[in-house]
Amino acid sequence: MATYHPPKIITTQASHAIAADLAYEGHGKCGRTRILRSGPNPEDRVFDARIEGRGNAWKMVVISMGTSTTNLDCPCDYSGQIEKFAANNIDPQDCNKLTRVPLFQNFEIMADITLVDLGSTARDMIVVLYMDCEQS
Repeated sequence: MATYHPPKIITTQASHAIAADLAYEGHGKCGRTRILRSGPNPEDRVFDARIEGRGNAWKMVVISMGTSTTNLDCPCDYSGQIEKFAANNIDPQDCNKLTRVPLFQNFEIMADITLVDLGSTARDMIVVLYMDCEQS
């Protein structure tokens, strides 16, 4: 369990968040993680739960936005983009809102994730998928 340093005075507003944090630390551990990295190799950049057959991911954390080479003929920048994204508990139209848009900062999303494709244009975009997680 991670070292926890609560504030000296726990207010009623903070107590629910602190209790949820502690419940996650005690019960919400994940058995497997999967690291995706953008680039030409599909095995490194694509997570498809149907093909892999090892269950869905429940959390996705983007830890590196990646970079793309500067193309002087095109002002576009493909760094930090998710090519495809699907989750069972998010409407497909809403999933599409996460795709092919520039991402300028790291983020995380919790969902029943079935597909993530980082694409092959950007370099070094890194995503961590958490799988086999217990309910907290």
